[in-house]
Amino acid sequence: MTLDTEQLRNQIPFYLTAQPAQKEFVHNLDALNRGAVAGYYISAAREPNAESMLQGDVWRGFQIYSFDTGEKRAVRGIVLSNSCDISEENDRVIAQKIVFAPIVKLSAIEARLKGLDLAEESVDGKIAAMRSQSITNIFYLPAGGPLGEDYVAFLDDIHSMPVASHAGEEKLFTLSMAGFWLFAFKLSVHFCRLRENVDRRPEDQVV
Repeated sequence: MTLDTEQLRNQIPFYLTAQPAQKEFVHNLDALNRGAVAGYYISAAREPNAESMLQGDVWRGFQIYSFDTGEKRAVRGIVLSNSCDISEENDRVIAQKIVFAPIVKLSAIEARLKGLDLAEESVDGKIAAMRSQSITNIFYLPAGGPLGEDYVAFLDDIHSMPVASHAGEEKLFTLSMAGFWLFAFKLSVHFCRLRENVDRRPEDQVV
């Protein structure tokens, strides 16, 4: 998949791109798309939503279930759920759940690829594709802020847990506005491609 600023711009609300003061947003988005590693995260000192859980946040304390061992273990994960859907301010008759994907060290993925006896050029190419956000089911998180090294989240490795069971855990970071829009675009590409080029009409309706 090739991402470009024009593709991203087409998905962005007008209010984020129309005003001169907001052109910095498009500039930052373009920089991330071109491979910049700075600008993904909001610093803790400037975080206006420190206590809230937002889509694209990375938190500690998520629980995943292993089908192989039947055990649960704690992981750090990135929130896939919509921010409003998991807000504690919204009363729900049915208990809310958070949908998330664990984050994994990129170095661990690289070691796993090398263990498959792939050619060095092939491994380097796959890692470069992850860093450039070119793989539709992977979101790249560069080292910075609370992350001491590069991480990735596999968007097809998703889990859920009750919101109430996650109370009191630590938020590691919130994505910047540009980082969030890149994340949201990757989610939409991975889960919902309306132009999938699959004709779903019954045979008797195809002309």
